[in-house]
Amino acid sequence: MAIERLHWVLVHGAWQGAWMYYKTMALLQQEGYKVTAVDLVSCGTSSVDPNTVTDFKTYNEPLVDVLNAIPDTEQVVLVAQSMGGFSMTHAMEQFSHKIVLAIAVAAILLLNGASIDDSPTFSDMLFKDTPISKEMIPNFGNGPKNPPTTFSIDKEDLPNRFYHAVLPEDVVLAQILCRPVPAPVIRGAVVNYTPEKHGTVPSVYIKCLQDRAVLPAAQDYIIEHTPQEEVIEMDTDHTPMLSAPKELHQILMQLAKKYAHGGE
Repeated sequence: MAIERLHWVLVHGAWQGAWMYYKTMALLQQEGYKVTAVDLVSCGTSSVDPNTVTDFKTYNEPLVDVLNAIPDTEQVVLVAQSMGGFSMTHAMEQFSHKIVLAIAVAAILLLNGASIDDSPTFSDMLFKDTPISKEMIPNFGNGPKNPPTTFSIDKEDLPNRFYHAVLPEDVVLAQILCRPVPAPVIRGAVVNYTPEKHGTVPSVYIKCLQDRAVLPAAQDYIIEHTPQEEVIEMDTDHTPMLSAPKELHQILMQLAKKYAHGGE
């Protein structure tokens, strides 16, 4: 597949935005690829108040719009990090005819037909007595007598949890740009998928060995319970697109050549 036919679509994780891929975008564009990094609703440059987002469908609309707009003459390599795995799971089912490769970077991929809370083991690995669960600050946009509308992470905790291998200037960037994540999305996202659609998209998991957000044991659980063509390990933190961009880029190029022929 010629480079001009391959379109990279990049999806961020919780609290973050398209900005987190700025190094990856530059490297891919230098190779001649089309690249789109998506801001999900209430994230990054979105003007929506995260306290008003009540469901995953709304939160995910920008990715759906991007994938709908990509012409059939182009084929998509979808990259998702962390909670962007929710969106990847959905896209692999709904846009299997467009996606030639899905690359999950320490991503939380949903189990078929189940929210995180529907699987106690999975939920516990992510949120029960884990470091990040102790740092998530609930915000009550509908008043203290109602459930939390969003969760924040203190800016002083961000470097240790997400960016401990990142350059100081990128840590400052993250502290400026990170936004609260809608609570209903974390707990309520559900995607039903099928072998006929989702199952036809090759998926590769990049496991981040120094991850302090989605711990390696949780990544192992995801790998074991979701279909993966292969697993690649990176000795990085939760955000290799910031901490090891050139190494990540080399892996992306190798995978594109192997599965999408975009490197030829």
